Amino acid sequence: MKLLLLFAGIIISTNAQTFPGGMFPGGSQACYTTTGLGKPGGECVQDDCCEGGAYISNLCLNYQNNVRCCYSRNSCTTSCGTCNDAVAKDYACRVLAMHEKGQIRLKGEHFDPNGNNPYDGASSLSNIRDTCYGRQVKRSNYCTAAPGGCICLRGSMVRGLHTYATNFWNTYGQPVDVNALAGSCHSSSSWHYQGNTFDISCTTPRNHCSALRDWCLNQNIVEACYPGSSCGGHETWVHCAFA
Repeated sequence: MKLLLLFAGIIISTNAQTFPGGMFPGGSQACYTTTGLGKPGGECVQDDCCEGGAYISNLCLNYQNNVRCCYSRNSCTTSCGTCNDAVAKDYACRVLAMHEKGQIRLKGEHFDPNGNNPYDGASSLSNIRDTCYGRQVKRSNYCTAAPGGCICLRGSMVRGLHTYATNFWNTYGQPVDVNALAGSCHSSSSWHYQGNTFDISCTTPRNHCSALRDWCLNQNIVEACYPGSSCGGHETWVHCAFA
């Protein structure tokens, strides 16, 4: 017999696909160890992705206001599978822990409001969180060039993101801003949709465009776009696609 649980007025079926939630290495939110809906811990998820609104507020205090502790399933990733890249998972958890400490800023929504109403689950924050929990990540589909669907983030890219962000924090005591990974709207042939690319703002929190460009060009990459490059249109950020 199907068992139904009532939580905050929402009926959730226990035979629905659930996500792991709970603590990850370096995680620091009360959400991960606070019992709710029969689970020992939840997951810090944007409201639009928490199925049935089965969340508790004020347990994800190091996140933006629309991220709460969810105890149902992540409705934004129900069509996605799992990934077995141990390097990507390891470094995604490290990056997510840095985000919770304010040592990196993973953008939790898109610049284009079409991707936020409703939110599509494909921001850099969601991509890193889903990778940390062993899931494929969402690609956006709110513009004609974006393919939608799911992809695994490449371990070399996530490790590179962690390395640059850590070095920047250790040098300046400031977090870099990660604009996009596999989501948002880019050209239809963009490397972003292969899960191997990051866009980092290079004019915030200070101008580090030359340093980030030089660092990217020194990696094992397939493409680099930056202010003044032949790519065009990258005047405030660096696009780094890893091999």
